[in-house]
Amino acid sequence: MPDKKLKVLYIFAGERKKKEELWKRRKYPDTEFWGMNHLKDFGIEAEYIENKIINFIRKKSFNLFNLFYIFKIRKYDVVFLGGSLSLVFFAKVILRFANPKIIFFNTYLTNLLKRNRKGIKAIMVRKTIKSIDAIICPSRAQKEFLIKEGFSGEKIYFVPAGIDVDFFDSSTERQIPEKEKFILSVGKDMGRDYKTLVEAVKNIDVKVKIVAFPRNVVGIDLPSNASIQILPFIELLSLYRNCEFVVIPTKKQENITGSDCSGHLVLLDAMAAGKAVIVSDRDTLKEYIADGAEGLIVKPENVGELRKAIQKLLDNPQMAQDMGRRAKEKARRELTTKIFAQNLTRIFLETAKQ
Repeated sequence: MPDKKLKVLYIFAGERKKKEELWKRRKYPDTEFWGMNHLKDFGIEAEYIENKIINFIRKKSFNLFNLFYIFKIRKYDVVFLGGSLSLVFFAKVILRFANPKIIFFNTYLTNLLKRNRKGIKAIMVRKTIKSIDAIICPSRAQKEFLIKEGFSGEKIYFVPAGIDVDFFDSSTERQIPEKEKFILSVGKDMGRDYKTLVEAVKNIDVKVKIVAFPRNVVGIDLPSNASIQILPFIELLSLYRNCEFVVIPTKKQENITGSDCSGHLVLLDAMAAGKAVIVSDRDTLKEYIADGAEGLIVKPENVGELRKAIQKLLDNPQMAQDMGRRAKEKARRELTTKIFAQNLTRIFLETAKQ
């Protein structure tokens, strides 16, 4: 009799059904599925649960939405999630489920722990993290931090995040060249530093297109050459393709208002689009690119240094093109969603046997 296939339940923070339908029509990348759609190639059955009731509960109360899954997870071998710590707390700490194994995709535990150093909540957070069966970190810095915090290194893995490089290659939507030269900055996380960016581009002869929420620029006086907008991804794709390069300005990593990994998905998008990137020096970003190879790394919240880097790439378009080419080669070689799924497979199998 053949071995039983491992059954994995993915729990996403946001809705995925509409995005899956768009992905099947090649109108959306598979990046946000965290390798789920590739796991069948490695002998694993993976799925997520979504219906009108779940989406209704999600909109009313995120914590109530999480707890809905308590009644669903027992038939799976592994649950893979990137949020829902309340679900982990009830399943592992309160109900003490030995199975399913819970594996956590870590994008915010560093800042969560830093924000909760004392009190009952701090105790609950640490106990919940300790109960997780395996933690996957998209940066080595996160893994090292958790180990320093006293969590077992045996269950913490560094796995670089994946990007749907094929989508950037194959999609033919909205490939109309822009009439004007512009640089692009994207990101809605509160760890972004658009204040430094707009100060750096004042009086530079180039348009700056920012794709973010209005909340990201509250109190910031945008110069005449900068604009902000919200776009569906298929339109954002056109901006990636037509920009000169991408700038990802983030606040100092000591600032714990945003995600640990602020900027890393936009960085991967830019690399897959074949664009050079300018990023703030941040431990969770700089291991994805090398300074001077795929882009430039600048001191965070430093207007002069960011301005100098922007001007350097504007003055040397061939340099920017070469960096973009190397970035795309690296993304295709090391950072695809299929490679991510292959790495997950090993961890899912190892953890399920424990």
